[in-house]
Amino acid sequence: MKWGSKLFLIVSAGLVAAACQETDAVPLTPSTAAPFTLEGRYGKGEPNVYVLVVDDADTPEAALLRARAAQALRASLLAVVQNRGESCAGTLDPAEWRPGDDRVVIVRPSAPTELALVTPIDRPALAWKTITSKEEEVEAVVAAAAEAMEQRLAMPGEVYRPLRAASRALDLMKGLQAPATDAETAFVASLAKGTFHTLFVASTRDDEDVMPPGELLPNELSQSSRRVVMVIPSNQEEPLCQLREESNTRLEAWGDLVSSNDYAWPCDDDSTWDMVLHPGWIDCGRICIERPILVDASGVAACKVYVEQPDLEQCDSANGWRDPGGKATLVERIGETLRRCEVVQHEGAALEHCRTSPDCPDCPSAFCVTDLSFEDLSCEEGTHEWPLRFTGGARSLPYGWMEVTCDTVDD
Repeated sequence: MKWGSKLFLIVSAGLVAAACQETDAVPLTPSTAAPFTLEGRYGKGEPNVYVLVVDDADTPEAALLRARAAQALRASLLAVVQNRGESCAGTLDPAEWRPGDDRVVIVRPSAPTELALVTPIDRPALAWKTITSKEEEVEAVVAAAAEAMEQRLAMPGEVYRPLRAASRALDLMKGLQAPATDAETAFVASLAKGTFHTLFVASTRDDEDVMPPGELLPNELSQSSRRVVMVIPSNQEEPLCQLREESNTRLEAWGDLVSSNDYAWPCDDDSTWDMVLHPGWIDCGRICIERPILVDASGVAACKVYVEQPDLEQCDSANGWRDPGGKATLVERIGETLRRCEVVQHEGAALEHCRTSPDCPDCPSAFCVTDLSFEDLSCEEGTHEWPLRFTGGARSLPYGWMEVTCDTVDD
């Protein structure tokens, strides 16, 4: 599974779908088969915060670890760029946005609480908010993170408490800890609903807190929508960097309680560091359908597309969304309240460009059934490529649900 953006689509077609959902029979014209439906959870540009709690000792070994942490962050962000360009996300299409909201928080584990966090409010370059998701955008974020990790190192007499600092950072972002500064207050207020957290704790030495690790855990609510990776000092003799022997450290004990993925320090393997924070790969498969979608002589498809998304205030027209029937519609999905929006279909010149032009000049956010393909793969004989094309931000769901229903043609 890919951490962060996700796409899970359930495909149904014909009268079987109608029967399973106990809906009324669909009136069919002589040339039209039963509808084809795609429905499922969707996420593209899902907001994520990297929380880096890295050893702040003023030693060459800790400096090397901080450089490795920057390397791991760079590799993760570059993998995010690649995933947003995967064909199953539709972003090989030059006319579709590649949205993203990724931020980095540096946590200084030895510093007093009011000096511990460096957020994008303090350093704007730690925020990577984009609709293009290009590789060249990554380096500024990594440079800002590397500089922030070196800016203030542990002072003489300060107690090294990465576990306490990590728990506080997670609780703070969930609104379960009081902000210590105006910058923290502003940062928490800026976080989008549904933000995912990637916590990275890396150390050359053990935690020095006096409280048992079990009493330094983040709140249960803070342990949802998060991933924890730890690099722990170890004396294991295996050349692999994956932690395989017990380190008998407070760090490892805490990691066991939060189900972290553990690595051993020291680790000199570049390939391991490139994978430590890797978000995974998109693998959602290719969509092929048994019958072509019904399209009239003007190019308008017999399709309805809906998204259910977290902005309860509006169906954003910039994304090509509108309220179904002109009325605000709220729905419940797995305990979450979402606003249901209809995705508009291209019209006029934009429809023609969407159907025939790879660049789709001046195309707003909307969808069409296109004659173009942006993939090298082809469907098996007797099946048809899924031809819906989404331009602009029509599929820019940070997380939510998408439902597509199209009439198909008996061929």
